[in-house]
Amino acid sequence: MKNLAQTIRQLTVQPGSLALIWLAQAGFAFKTPAAKIIYVDPYLTDSVQRLLPEYGLGFKRLTPSLIEPQEVEADYVISTHSHQDHLDVDALPIMARNPRACFIGAPDCRAAYLDAGLPDSRFAILHQDETLDLPGFQLTGVYADHGSLAPDALGLWFNFDGLRVWVVGDTAYRPERWGAQFAQNPDLLIPPINGAFGNLNEVEAARLAGDAHARWTLPCHFWMFPLHQGNPLRFLEACQQHAPETKPLLLTPGEVYYLNG
Repeated sequence: MKNLAQTIRQLTVQPGSLALIWLAQAGFAFKTPAAKIIYVDPYLTDSVQRLLPEYGLGFKRLTPSLIEPQEVEADYVISTHSHQDHLDVDALPIMARNPRACFIGAPDCRAAYLDAGLPDSRFAILHQDETLDLPGFQLTGVYADHGSLAPDALGLWFNFDGLRVWVVGDTAYRPERWGAQFAQNPDLLIPPINGAFGNLNEVEAARLAGDAHARWTLPCHFWMFPLHQGNPLRFLEACQQHAPETKPLLLTPGEVYYLNG
């Protein structure tokens, strides 16, 4: 049986399409027609429980990782902020052994990159409203409100040759700050639904899908830790009321889904 890293490596993506794989929690892998592989917020170890023992089993990993850090063959590894379930400090130095991987993160990720021994040439810091032109796609930092927990946290706006993907990131519901994103009508919206630690809950995520007139909406950030919440059935029901134009998606961790323009 193929492992997930092998599956991603062997994927063929047709022009005008994008392959995406949910890695569980808020983690995703994207593969472009040009065979570029982008990881976003991969959480691959048990670092949260290790670093937060005072919570007991509250941050025990409940969804197994389907890929080992040393198997990651990414061209880019992008972190929306420095919380451990988005920037996995145990996985980071192992992923960095891949010489082709470049790391991109919000401003609060810099310290982790330096601690992992990454030279300046191996990472870039992304700021809100800044756009990076990268091989095969554009990446823009988007406003997110994760409060005092992570004031530098970002959302991510990808343009994959016309396919627009908005990774909302950890944030509260702030529609008044996202007018520019609404005007661009994302093809795919990826919101958290856990409703804890200041994040969108299931209903707010559905409302955001309606606000943005997203073609597809794929929830994430649930079923990883006991202290996190998130009910995908409630999200599906809320979409019927608040976002009837969107097509809600649910992925099994490791499942490959193709977006077509």
